[in-house]
Amino acid sequence: MSDTDEHQVVHLWSLDEDVVLVGGDDDFETVLSGRWGAQRLKTDGLVREALRRMQLGPVRLTNVGRAPGTGAPGCLILLPVLREVAHLVVRTIAMDDLLGPLLSAHPLSRDAVFRLGAVPADRRFRLVVGTSLVLRADGLVMEVRDSAYRVVVHRPEAVWIVGMLTRPCRAEEAVAALPLPAGVTRGVIGYLLAAGMAVTVDPLPELPADPPSAVTVDSPPGVPVDPLPAVAVDSPPGIPVGLAPGAPVVPPPALPPPDAPAPPRYGPSGSSGLSAFPAPDVS
Repeated sequence: MSDTDEHQVVHLWSLDEDVVLVGGDDDFETVLSGRWGAQRLKTDGLVREALRRMQLGPVRLTNVGRAPGTGAPGCLILLPVLREVAHLVVRTIAMDDLLGPLLSAHPLSRDAVFRLGAVPADRRFRLVVGTSLVLRADGLVMEVRDSAYRVVVHRPEAVWIVGMLTRPCRAEEAVAALPLPAGVTRGVIGYLLAAGMAVTVDPLPELPADPPSAVTVDSPPGVPVDPLPAVAVDSPPGIPVGLAPGAPVVPPPALPPPDAPAPPRYGPSGSSGLSAFPAPDVS
């Protein structure tokens, strides 16, 4: 399936339910009060209106409008501001079928940062070991110990994708297995990665099917190295090491007794050392 003829991904932004907006000291300041205290922002009319709408529910930044006086898309003005208050912003992914969001990522930490990026096609992903899934009134809640986000799964389509990540899986494998647009499947995986519910798994190394039959070391091409002789370990006493099974054993030569005379010595010419004595006269 492709996103050109199927439903496309929609990215939504909203403020956490416990965030309250109040005016600041002047018309260019807005105060956001939440569980981690108050935060002051320099805002204009466009940003204040966007924050007000985000307090009511998820919105598309592309629908906010254009910055007055510049004609630039409003999202270009809003994104830097929302990064400053990322710990107060709920990120939601949906499809343009008007059936509700797929899942939402809720911040749990003052240091929460939602970094959404492209999902690599050549990597495998899986749920973080220890991820808890609890069915509550608002959906299937996913939590990981010490994670900066809690994820709420709202629709069964997102549950399908979560189920694919119970074991290492590539994004394209999930796309091929699920009856969903490819962009939706990749988008949900990206949200799970950004929220800390899923992690990247390195691909397994590919092993050769059959080991090589011969190994050559510093030899001309095509010339195999002679194999080393078999070595017998723990041989019985008197049996030399390195004999093939069944080969006859030749005993070592007997040693002369300690008091036997030394054997004759031979000189360089190969004659016996006795030639140094004069030969007897036999004439």
